[in-house]
This record gives sequence, structure tokens and C-alpha cells, in this order.
Amino acid sequence: MNRWLAGGFCLVLLGVACTFRPVVQGDGVNYFAYLHSLAVDHDLDFRDEYRAAIAAGISVDPTLTATPTVTGLVANFQPVGAAVLAFPFYAAALAMHASGEPQFGRGFVMAFTIASLFYGLLALALSARLAAASTGSQNAALAAAGIAALTTPLAFYLLYDPSYSHTFSAFAVSAFVLVWWRGREQRGAAGWFALGLLGGLLGLVRIQDAPLAAIALIDLPRAGSWGPHETWRLHRVFLRAWPFIPGLALAFGPQLLVEHTLFGTWLPYRPAAFAPSFWPGHYMDVLVSSHDGLLTWSPIFALAAVGLFLLPDRRLALAALFAFVVELVIEGSAPDWWGGLAFGMRRFLDLLPFVTVGLAELARRLQPWAVALGGSLLALWNVVLVANFLYVMRGDRDPGHAGLFAGQVEALRYLPRLFAQGGVVRSLVLWRALHEPFRPGFAFMLLALEAACLLAALWAAQAWRPAWRAAWRAAAAVRSPS
Repeated sequence: MNRWLAGGFCLVLLGVACTFRPVVQGDGVNYFAYLHSLAVDHDLDFRDEYRAAIAAGISVDPTLTATPTVTGLVANFQPVGAAVLAFPFYAAALAMHASGEPQFGRGFVMAFTIASLFYGLLALALSARLAAASTGSQNAALAAAGIAALTTPLAFYLLYDPSYSHTFSAFAVSAFVLVWWRGREQRGAAGWFALGLLGGLLGLVRIQDAPLAAIALIDLPRAGSWGPHETWRLHRVFLRAWPFIPGLALAFGPQLLVEHTLFGTWLPYRPAAFAPSFWPGHYMDVLVSSHDGLLTWSPIFALAAVGLFLLPDRRLALAALFAFVVELVIEGSAPDWWGGLAFGMRRFLDLLPFVTVGLAELARRLQPWAVALGGSLLALWNVVLVANFLYVMRGDRDPGHAGLFAGQVEALRYLPRLFAQGGVVRSLVLWRALHEPFRPGFAFMLLALEAACLLAALWAAQAWRPAWRAAWRAAAAVRSPS
């Protein structure tokens, strides 16, 4: 078991070393800008951060980086939560470069993107724990987490574009759902407050995720009192669950302060161009369009839905259904329902814990060979799709269903390029062929941080603890023979 675990760890680490790109680009500039602005400049004036991005050769969206506000500042329409979660990593980089310059220097970019990798892997670990507890099978849960990582857009945003908020979002939702589910039998005032903090974190990281905090309402009847001659009393529910509200407000409060400073309003502000249109909407397009459609690009979501339908825990299945409907309504009513320049329906990555649970339930009922074969085929589709997106589509466009499949065939010849994107392999092995500088110090530091993230995720998933205990007991037996 130990050898299999060590071998698997080394294989995954090699894959990460070959694919993880520590780069900040696109929307990631907005998330990253909070760190320098708050930690170094102690303000929310993003002019110098946006100028630094342009000076570093990073392409930015003028709509997101050059829109003036009524307070005389420039807008940052992205929430602050990803920066809050990444701050400990950024602070470590700042301790070595107190000036904070260059703002988009290698150390600061590496700190932010490693934070993204860390939280993305932690999201998978927490989802695996939820799946193991709800299905009763740790093996199925670990297999489901691995399949979810390789068959959804998470693989792309975990490795190739880690400066976006989707890894942080997946972590926040996974933590919230796990804590909510584990407190199902009894939750006191402190438990409700902690759940409120995690619920507020959902909106702090990604405002569209805030409605998922309403999953806690499923627990309200349990917070009340039922008896043979006693009806459910609303005031008992409130007395037990009221700390959820201040916890929610406390965690989401920083975003309200940001909104007020930037836009002069206490409510999240977005320009009219971002306003939703609920009817008729684009709900079917979100699901089946060739332009990033959820089921077209990531059919694994359909299999996860089957597993959730079969799940004996109807409470968790109800939460999954609610979360899916909420996200479908939000994305289907958005003007850019396809997600802009995006790999797949990335905005559904907040459903990661439910996808993992559904896949675990399905894996528990199927033969191992069927799980391995199906997971491998869908992972291959997703990997080729990454090559298709990067080297064939090359932009935000709808290829059509025929064009999407034709692109998959054409993308096969680009597959080797996917494993030459990682910062480690480019700096340590391929530097001469790519005409890049030889940076062994950077490469080994990045490799060590990637290994640390993987070890933390394994520990959080409790994947190695049985093997570790067995090894410890075996070693103790050798030292003290009876």
C-alpha cells in the first residue's frame, strides 16, 4: 500500500510539474491586484496595479480595468475573496521582497498561483471526504475525486490558468457543504455561526455562489423541535439557528466595504451591460451548446447527476439539485452565458462536491473496470479538449458541434505541447529548446511547493492515514518483537 501510494504521489507530482503554469492573466489580474493594492499601497486604487500588468505584457480587458467609478477610482468588478484566501502565500513572498515590486514579478505570481493550486487540491480533498462519508466507500470517493479533477474544467483552471477564482470557489463550496452535512444531527450556536462564516465566504470569493448559502435552510426543521404532541415552532428554530446570520454578515462584510469604497454603494454593483435577463434566457444553451455547453464539453456532469439520483441520502441530493438550479438560472440569464473566453462551463465548478458525491455513488455500484474505463475515456476527451481549446480554437468562438469534434481530431497532434507548459519542466528541462533562461532555483522551489500542496491535500483527504498507521504499527512491531 505504501509503495502504491508513493508511486501514485510521484506520478501525480510529475504531471503537475509538467503542466502547472504559474501565470496571472485575464480576469486573474483583477483578483491578483487586490493583494498589492491592500497589502502594499493600503488602498483600493488599482491604477498602478493595472498599469503594472500592462507594463508586464499581460493582456487586460479595458472593461474590467479602465472603467471609472463615481468615487473617482477605477472599477474592479471581481470580488476580494480569492485575494483574502491567498494572502498568507502572498505575505510569504512579501517578506522576501518588502517593496512589493515588481508587482507581477515571479515570486508574487508564484505565491498567488500556488495558493490557487493549494485550494483547488484542498477542494478535491474535502469533496472526497464528503463522498466517502455519504456513500460509505473511501475507494469510490478517491476514484471519484480523481475523475472529477480530470474530466471537468477544474483541470484547466487548476493547472493551465490558475489565477482565476474557480479553484478558490470550489474550495469554499466544498468546505461549506462538508461542514453543513456533517452537522446534520446536532448543531449548536457555535456550529451555526461557523456555518454562517463559510456561507459568507461563498459570496466573498464569487458573488454568484452566495445563494448556495441557502442550503443551510434545509436544516431548519432539524433546528426546531418535533414531539409526539408538539408542532414545529418557528421561534425555536430562530433561537437555535440565529448565529448563522451574523456569521454570514461578518464573512461577507469585507466585500461590502470594497463595494462602498469603489462604487459608493453597500450592495454589489455591476454595470447595466452585466444585468441578467431571466426570460427567455439561455438555459438550454448553457447545457448543450457547442459554445462551452456544460454537458457537451463535460459529459461527466450527466453521470454525476445519475449518481446523485441513486444516492440514498436524499438531503444531500436535494442540496445538489438546489445548487444546480441556482447556477443554471444565474448562468442562463447572464449576457455572457458561455463565460467569455473560457474552457467549458467553468462557472459550474462550484458544484464540485456534488459532482464528486454523485460519481462516488455511481462508482460504488459499478465494477472497478467499468469505472476505470469510463473515467479514462472521459479524461482523454477532456485532455484533448484542452489542446483543442488552446491550439485549434484559439479564442472565444463557437466552433459548432461538428467543428468541436473535428477540432478534437486535429488537437491530437498538439497533445505533447500540453506537457511542456509547466514552470518546472520549462525552467529545468526544456529551457534551451524554448529559448528561455535556465532557472534551477525557481524550478526546484516551485516543485517543492507543488509537492507540499499535494501532501496537504492527501492529508486533508485522509487518503494516506490508514497506510501511515499500518506502517507505523509494522515498524513498532519490528522494533519491539514479542
